[in-house]
Amino acid sequence: MPAPLFLLASSSPRRRLLLEALGLPFEVAANPWEEHSRPKERARTQVRRLAREKLLHFLSLHPENPLPVLTADTLLSFHGYPLNKPVDADQAWEFYRQLAGRRHYVLTSFALYHPENRTIRQRTVSTTVDFVAWNQELYRHYLQCEEWRDAAGGYKIQETGSILVKRLGGSWSNVVGLPIAEVYGMIVQTLRVPRA
Repeated sequence: MPAPLFLLASSSPRRRLLLEALGLPFEVAANPWEEHSRPKERARTQVRRLAREKLLHFLSLHPENPLPVLTADTLLSFHGYPLNKPVDADQAWEFYRQLAGRRHYVLTSFALYHPENRTIRQRTVSTTVDFVAWNQELYRHYLQCEEWRDAAGGYKIQETGSILVKRLGGSWSNVVGLPIAEVYGMIVQTLRVPRA
């Protein structure tokens, strides 16, 4: 088994699966950390801050780590402000009522630390998502799937949540949790990985 090129400091199974598709060797590292939102913070500011804070937190716990480290954060932006993970089914239902028939943006910010020169590169990717018009039976059915748990905006496009999406503009994997083409480009450029 080849030595890992980098660490993914995330417990997200979705990010792990997306990275595995690249065929680059990496390891998953635990990074227990509690997110904190700030009142009136814009969505793009928040997602960049959280991705960077996750990275800095990991580095503070593992100062001698010799490998590059990748972290990311994903959230839903509606009218410029974040809709994070709903705390319960009632809040998820309110999210669906707001988003039905309207456009929102899924933002993922990812940060890559390179220990050789101690630099951090970061990028934020946005994908537009249009939800289908309000249909109480449809949205009730989706709520009962309970995919709102641990999902930005309360839905998972890679699972049953695709029934809510009328149109998507940009990276599909970004909505899942990691814009894989952009991440791959940064990894091969920063770590000087030969392109296939």
